[in-house]
Amino acid sequence: MEIVGHTQISLTMNAYAHVMPRLKKDAARPNPFEELQRDLATVMRVLTEVRFQVRGQQADIMGRFDSLDASSKELVTKVDAAYAGLMQSLTDEARDGPRLFSIEPVDSGFFDRPGWISEKFRITLWCEHSRLPLPALNGKGDKRGVYEINMPRDWVVKAAPFLKILTSTLSLVAPVAASATKLMLDEASYKGIEKQLDLGQKSLDSVIKGGEKAGTWLTSTDSPGLEQGDAIDARGAVIRQLHAWLKEKDPGFGDLVRVQNRRQEYRWVHGQFAAEY
Repeated sequence: MEIVGHTQISLTMNAYAHVMPRLKKDAARPNPFEELQRDLATVMRVLTEVRFQVRGQQADIMGRFDSLDASSKELVTKVDAAYAGLMQSLTDEARDGPRLFSIEPVDSGFFDRPGWISEKFRITLWCEHSRLPLPALNGKGDKRGVYEINMPRDWVVKAAPFLKILTSTLSLVAPVAASATKLMLDEASYKGIEKQLDLGQKSLDSVIKGGEKAGTWLTSTDSPGLEQGDAIDARGAVIRQLHAWLKEKDPGFGDLVRVQNRRQEYRWVHGQFAAEY
């Protein structure tokens, strides 16, 4: 796999710094994450089409969205806004460690053991600049940023609402991220990311169904936004505990580099992008 450069999409996180606070305060304007979740099957279909369309462009314009129709551009904008909202909600946690990661059970028999007490999960760290998992950037066979951690059921149940939002956001971001970078990511690698995120979603759904408190939160609110219920309450504790587990395994967080953007906010990025800050 070869990295031939990087081009951010025209509507970047910086463009939403002043927009997202207003969205949160204006109840009449729906949260981008909620909008995308309402017809997720259609959203994912269009994002797949976007990925193939941008991927098929000439090398000198790869990563640009100029050729997309208006509705596709609007969808890309909403995905970027949902991602920006998530990252903004985790600004404080970024000081001590990375915020983007995917989670999946290691054992395929996980779903056949509803009464499990402790289970081993695989955590994969993602670059907060390219918005892609580290294995996709490091190359085949490189295990940096991938960890197997035994997690107690009680913690996973409490963390599940937030983890579901995080995983859902990554599922939306992945097709756009793969299009927005001049990254020669083969189809098998991309399908592997999709499979990993899908397994994570299914495992979290299983946990939520088995956890009365988490299940009540998801079914009793009209919109599972970033500022509601247990998800927003749990996010700091979830990230702090995850950082503690990761530091026991790898204090270097898979060689991610902590940088600061123009607003002096921390990001954890793959080394090849550190010079851009």
